[in-house]
This record gives sequence, C-alpha cells and structure tokens, in this order.
Amino acid sequence: MAKLSLLLYLTNNQLCAYLEEAGSLSEGETFDNYATGWSKFADFLKPMAKVNCFLLTDLIEEDFHRETAPHLFGSAKNKLLERRLNALYRDTEYRQASQQGREKTGRKDDQLLLSALTNPQLLKPWIDALKAQKLDISGIYSVGLLSELFFRKLNLGREPSLLISHQSSGLRQSFFQNEYLRFSRLAAETAWSAESIAEVTASEIGKARQFLASTRLLARDQALNVAIIANDEIIHTLKSKLINGDGMNYRFIFLNEVKNSFGFKKLLLGQYADALFLSLLAAQNITTHYATQEQTRSHKLEQINTSLNALSTISLLAGILWVAQNGVDAYQTSQVIQQTQLETLQALTKYQETTNSMPATVANPSEMKAAVDLEHTLEQNAPEMFSLLKQLSSALDANPNIKLHEFHWRSSETDPLIVDPNAPPPAPQVEETAPIPPGLLGLPSPAFQVLELECEVIPFTKDYRAATRMVEQFISALKSDTHLQISLNKPAIDVRNTVTLESKAGNDKELAKPTFVLQIVRKI
Repeated sequence: MAKLSLLLYLTNNQLCAYLEEAGSLSEGETFDNYATGWSKFADFLKPMAKVNCFLLTDLIEEDFHRETAPHLFGSAKNKLLERRLNALYRDTEYRQASQQGREKTGRKDDQLLLSALTNPQLLKPWIDALKAQKLDISGIYSVGLLSELFFRKLNLGREPSLLISHQSSGLRQSFFQNEYLRFSRLAAETAWSAESIAEVTASEIGKARQFLASTRLLARDQALNVAIIANDEIIHTLKSKLINGDGMNYRFIFLNEVKNSFGFKKLLLGQYADALFLSLLAAQNITTHYATQEQTRSHKLEQINTSLNALSTISLLAGILWVAQNGVDAYQTSQVIQQTQLETLQALTKYQETTNSMPATVANPSEMKAAVDLEHTLEQNAPEMFSLLKQLSSALDANPNIKLHEFHWRSSETDPLIVDPNAPPPAPQVEETAPIPPGLLGLPSPAFQVLELECEVIPFTKDYRAATRMVEQFISALKSDTHLQISLNKPAIDVRNTVTLESKAGNDKELAKPTFVLQIVRKI
C-alpha cells in the first residue's frame, strides 16, 4: 500500500497543502502567512500521522551565486563548501552548493552554484507546526532549483535558455546555460487577467534580456531561447504578442503538454504550474535542497528502519525457503535410500536363489578365482620375443648394408654374457622374511632373452675397413636401446693373431665373405 505524502507549497503570502497517494493529488487547502493561518495549519495537521512531508518553496528571497573552487574530494571538499556558504549566507541555515561541471582550461576547477533562502523566518512557523505534531520532514525544496529537472525533461537543449513558468506566486524565471541553472528569480503576481499577465510576461522577458547582457551571461548579439509554461488562455494571448526575431526564439508549452510528457495522468491541473512541480517532487527520489540534518534526521532514521525491516523480511523468507528446500531434499534422499535398500535386498535374494539352483561343483569359487589369477600370472611372466625383434628390425632398416642370414632365439634364467653355462648355479640364500621365489610356486623366474644373429656385410669390395665400420654402426644402432647387451662373437674380418688363416682351392670367394655373429641379450 502506497504511503500518504503531504506536499506543502510555500510562497511569500501563503502555504498550500496537498495530499498525494499513488500519483493522485488532492485539492489544495490554503493557509495565509499570518498567525491565523499558522493556527489553522496546526489544526489541519492534528489528525495526520506517519506521512512524508515535502516542503516546496517559491520565494522572492532566494539568492543564487556562481563560483569556482579547486577540485577536491571527501571531507576537504565539504569543509571548503561550508566556508564558502558561511561567507555568503551566514544568517540562514537553508543553503546549499551544487557542482555544475568543471572548467575546460587551467587547473580545471569545479564550477559551483551556491544558493540560499535568505529569509528563514518565512519557514519557521510552518516547520514549528510540523515539529509540534512530530511529523517527519523528508526535505525542503526550491522551485528554482527544481526547474533544472523540468528543463532537462522537456529537452530544451544546451543553448542559453530562459524557462518561465506561471506559478500562483508569480512568474518564475530560470536561466540555463549548457543545461545548468545559472540563476532563478521570481516576479510577484501583479496582474490577474490573461491579457495583463501576457503584458507583464513580455515586459519581464525584456528585463531579463537586459540583465543577462549587463552581467555578460549573454552576448548582446547572441540568441536567447525562451520557453513559457502556462495555461491555454495565457499561451494563446502570448502567441500574438511574442514573435520570433531579434535574437529571440519562443517556445510555448501548455500545462497539459507538460502533464502528458511527464506521465501525470491522474493529475488535476488548475490555472498554475504549482501542481506539476509538486507531482514531479513526489514522483522522483530527489535529494533535499535546503533541509538541515536535524530536520531530516527522523525521516532518515525511519528510512533506515524501513530498510532494515525489509531486509529482515527478505532474510526470514530466504531462511524459510532454505529450510523448505532442505526438507524436500532430505525427504527425496530418504526415498532414494529406501529404494536402494529394497533393490539391494532383491538382488541378494535373487543371487541366493541362483546359487542354490546351481549344481554342486568340485572346486569352490575361491579355488576357481585362484586358478584364474595363476593363469594371468603365467601369461604375464611368459617370455616373448616381439619387442626384441622389433628393435632388431629398426636397426636393420637403418643399416641396409647388413644382410641377415639366420637367427636363433632362446630364453635363459642366467645372463649368458657373465655366467658360465657349464658352472653349477650358486645355492640361493633366502632370509626368513624374504618372499618365496616364484620358481618354488611353479612360476617362471625373470629370464634373459638371447638372440644370436648370423649376418653379412654387402656389397663387399675388399674394403675391410669399410666392412668393419658398417658392423660397428649396426651394433651402435642396437645399443640405442639401453636394455640390450651386445657381444660380437665372430667379427666380419677377424684380424686377431690367434686366428689361423685357412684357404681351400676353389673356395676363396666363399671364405672371403665378411660374415659376423652377434649375440643380443635382453633382460625381461
């Protein structure tokens, strides 16, 4: 449910009170700025409680001043602004400073707009009445400062522009450059008919143009855009009096046009733009212009309390959802466990039935498993020659001058290169804690693979050194596998002094073939 808001529109002569709820604005109730009006306003507030109070001021006693200041941050910037405001507006607590961009050259100082309500006594009786009723003040605002938001929402551009709105207090004139408010002034209402108001408006525009030129805010030959917001009757009268030309460009905006642009469908318009500014204030979350920290403390505490309550509610709902989700997960888990237990029981029952239905066997399952494991062990420990032949094939491919005549492969439990095959094997020394050798279990012991090769060097052109070098290259290719041990049992050209040279008539060609014998040993 939307909370009720109390919108107060204060001028020099009176205060109008409106009630706003869900975008609907009630008819205003007026109180004169005298003791009788103050008393009636206090009675008006008595039945109210827990409402947001927004005080919108439209006063003649509002001053605007432009300055530049060094670009600072944090507490240093706040202290600088406080000193500037104290120097300009020492006698009022209703003052503010807003940044309007930075200078383009030099040290790029901040451009500031300082403003204040210079007669705080105009606000005192109304604020005292709110305090007496313990009503929170959400903020104190200015029509002049709020017109900057109007200017941007109407897309009036960045050119020098004068925005004039017809208020119950008179003509509010606000001058803008680069979409920033430079100053705003209020011309009190002195005419009542549409014709006389149009004449006063035309006169005030001329005065504003002269003021801008004298203060050098606008060059004398520079064009000025003027946007006027008023009711239909005043706009139609102004259109016949204000013609574009001589550096003046006019745009006439009907109150209903602004209402539709801002989406205030439920707003009931009167003869003035007051309701538009109040509705915009209620619809937007706008930081207060002039309210002091003391005046808004209760409102801020209430906002914090509301936020904490909302956070607590969200946390409670999140906790409830979490507990509910965990409950659902626990229930689903218990269902899965029960289903799994049932399936396990069914599987065990079926296994038992299958076991009972099988005929009796001599060997039990454990003995069958041991037999299968033994078969796997025998298969894995059996000697094989494929890896050794693969290495030999690679070496022969790398040395095409070596021709293989024949080879013999065998497996040995001892290293034939270092053990005499005719010597008896040494007695094994087995410690008490040593594992039982595989041989005692009928398994083969780790063996040596022995490959004996008979090869020939081709072609042989009586170049014994070349033949010897080819044999050495072949042996080097085999030694690339560090697991192989190579021994040359018979060299291709045997030049040892212990060898007897033999020859037979008619057989010299056969004896001259450079054949050699290699023994390759690989340990499994």
